[in-house]
This record gives sequence, structure tokens and C-alpha cells, in this order.
Amino acid sequence: MKEVVIELSVLSVLDILSIATAFMLGLLFLTTKSKNNKANIFLGLFLWSLVTEVSQSFIDGQEIDNVNTFTTASLTLPLLFLYIIKTLNYKFKFIYLVLLIPFIWDVLGFSSEIIGYVFSFLILIYALDILKKHKVKLGDFYSDVENKTFSWVKTIIYIFLFFNVFWVIEDLVGIQNESLIEYFAITSNVLTFFMIYWIGYNGFSQPEMFTSPLSLFNKKEAISVKSVEETKNQFLEITHTVQQQKLFSKTDLNLRSLSTELCIKEKELSKLINQHTKNNFYHFINQFRIEEFKKLLESPKSKQLSLLGLAEEAGFSSKSTFYTAFKNAEGITPKQYQNQLKKSE
Repeated sequence: MKEVVIELSVLSVLDILSIATAFMLGLLFLTTKSKNNKANIFLGLFLWSLVTEVSQSFIDGQEIDNVNTFTTASLTLPLLFLYIIKTLNYKFKFIYLVLLIPFIWDVLGFSSEIIGYVFSFLILIYALDILKKHKVKLGDFYSDVENKTFSWVKTIIYIFLFFNVFWVIEDLVGIQNESLIEYFAITSNVLTFFMIYWIGYNGFSQPEMFTSPLSLFNKKEAISVKSVEETKNQFLEITHTVQQQKLFSKTDLNLRSLSTELCIKEKELSKLINQHTKNNFYHFINQFRIEEFKKLLESPKSKQLSLLGLAEEAGFSSKSTFYTAFKNAEGITPKQYQNQLKKSE
């Protein structure tokens, strides 16, 4: 029996680290119970699909003979796509089964690189379009959109877009100059390694993205269309209640919880806010919080708490959300506003 000798190099070590990390992360997402469990299954399978791809690359790099490998490369992007739509609470459509066609072709031996590239580009562009629409809708439902924009997933999608362009160029360049393929391989290995650890990093730094799906409107709700004048008093009552009861000070406040407090349908509340403020729920609530922060800054509490502490009292859940909302509304940072206040005393 021929002895298999594994040559360790920077690339092979990266491959081994990528395989081990992707396998363990995949196992974690597959076995950890959470409200977003169904979506995490797809993420776990996505990582395991990457394991088969990197393993194939590793074996090819070692030039090991008589080793049968099975790669699920044609399933990698469909699994990522299914994770996205499941986390965003999109209804599963029968047409999504089309995503399995390239994999079936591979199994039957009818695979085509050109079709594979086109199919991958279509999935990636469609996924970006879904995330773009999702980002627009976030402000209508959440008062804090931090860690809910799926920016880390966008990074992965852009890496895959780069991969696909890269592989097309690699195929073209390889015909003319095989020595350049090594540089393409190095870049691919490094980006794959980064992508796997990027998922792991976000899994630990933004756990809320993996423990529960994002909620948006209840699509079954129907509302009657009314003019601004017809709803003026109703909106004033809502504004008064939010202000008097300081409902905005709840850091986890969203459209659903506020609509429950006010005994009004989600879509109706969103419509009223859009009609009367020309803005969304995010700006509506954070404007109350900004005004409350400014009041607190002039109160005795300003001597006991930091700026961030005062912001949390007003309802902001994070420093970045607070600073972004304040600067967008006031045109200056909270610190600059505080300094101006001190000068005027």
C-alpha cells in the first residue's frame, strides 16, 4: 500500500484550518436549538458544503492519487440563499426547488461550468436584491436596526461574486498561462478562510442574528385607506400616548410591540406614521428618544451618568445607533451638543 505523504505549506495549512473550522461551526449551527433553528440548519449545511469544496481543493493540491472525493459545490450557494430567506421569514416557494437543478445535473454527470457560473451569478444578484429590499423595510418595523441589516451576509455574497469572476478569469488565463493559476488558488484559499472565520465571528458577536428570525409586517393584515385629515386626531393621540407613557424608552421596542400597546394594527400604525411624519417607525421613535436625551442632559442625571448612560435611559440600545440617529437629526454629535450646552450656561 502506497504511503500518503501530506506536504504542509501555507496554503495546505489554510485549507486544514478552513475544513476544521467550517465543520465545527456547521455542527454548532445544526445542533444548537433556537427560534431560528430552521434557518440555521441551512447555514450549517452551507458550511459543510464548503468543507467538501475545500477538501477537494486540498486533495488536488496534495496530488493524492486513488482518493475518491465528493463535492457539493453546486449546493453551496442555494443553501446560503435558503438561509437568507428563512431568516428573513420569507415564505418558502415551490420554485425554489429550481435551486437543486445544478446539483442534480452534477450527480447525473451533465455538469457545465458555463451554466454553473450563470446560475451562481443569478442566485447572488437575487440575494442582494432581497437584502436591499429588506434593509429598506427595517426602518418601518424596528427602532434599532443595528445587526439586523445582514451586512455580514452581504460581505459573503460579494466574496462569492468575486470568486465567480475570479474563476471565469482563471479558466481563461489558464488556457494561456498555467503558472498564474497558483496565484488564483492562493487568493481563493485566503478568501475562503476569511469567509469561514467571518461567519464564526458574527455568530459570536451578533448572536441575535442566529437565535431568532427577523419579524416584519403581518402580511395578512388589511387596513382601510384614510386621508391625512381623517387620521389627524388619531395620530395626535398616538403621539401623546407614546410621549406621556415614555413607550419610546423601551430599548427593544418595535412596531409590533407598540401596536399591541396602542391596540392598533401594525400596518395601520405604520401607515399613520408615514402619512403624518413623512418618515418611518425608526425615525419616529428615535426622535422621541433624542428629545428625551436632550432633557436628561439638562437634568441632575447628567452629573451621574455618561452620555451613553443617558442615551440608554432615553431608550437607545447601542452607542452606534444613538450617535447615528442624533447626528442625522441634529447635524452634530452628542458630545458637540453637550459642549454647546455648557458654553451657553
